[in-house]
Amino acid sequence: MRLLLIRHGKMKGDPFIEPQMPVTGCLADNGIRQAKCLAKMLENTKIDYAFSSSYGRAIQTAEIALEGHTECAPIKIVKGFHEWNPSEEYRNATSTEAEAMAKRDADRDIAETWKTELGEGLFDMYARVVPAVLETLASIGWKPTGDGFVPTEEAKDKTVAIFAHGGSLSVMLSFLLGVQPTPMGRFGLPLTGCADIRFNERKGIFYASLYLPLPYEE
Repeated sequence: MRLLLIRHGKMKGDPFIEPQMPVTGCLADNGIRQAKCLAKMLENTKIDYAFSSSYGRAIQTAEIALEGHTECAPIKIVKGFHEWNPSEEYRNATSTEAEAMAKRDADRDIAETWKTELGEGLFDMYARVVPAVLETLASIGWKPTGDGFVPTEEAKDKTVAIFAHGGSLSVMLSFLLGVQPTPMGRFGLPLTGCADIRFNERKGIFYASLYLPLPYEE
């Protein structure tokens, strides 16, 4: 299997909106251009399944990027893929109050930031995102086992795209690649950036590897 983890384009409007498909108005003009560039990059890639965060910017990115992929199953929304959840106090604070809260957080040592008053802690995100990833992959024939997967024969050659966010995608990558968690995050994807995960077999179990193509590779 090939797993593409893709960040949304530049957003506009309410970051927490969860619209029905088709989606408009959740990407800025530049975000739409980014998503169209992504579509161009993916035009020769056969994608069998697509999943998205419930937030509008991720869905709209997916819809633009997959236009013309008639072989792809309809985009399925996965609630657990959404971005970091701020606390009610932080979300409802004035800009001055929010700035002061963020500064207090930034002044802490990293060991003190596993969970703060700003909102969801890192392990809260893991407890939300990781089961969602495992359930999603199991639904298309990739059964998790230990730190790998056992796929059905039909599922082995499928390509899956997940459209989500910088924070939730970093959690997915860290988990799949067995990288130690840290509140700073281990991976950073640019807007409409794509992490290409391939799975290598060892005694019937498939393990995730991050694929780094050469600059000139198609």
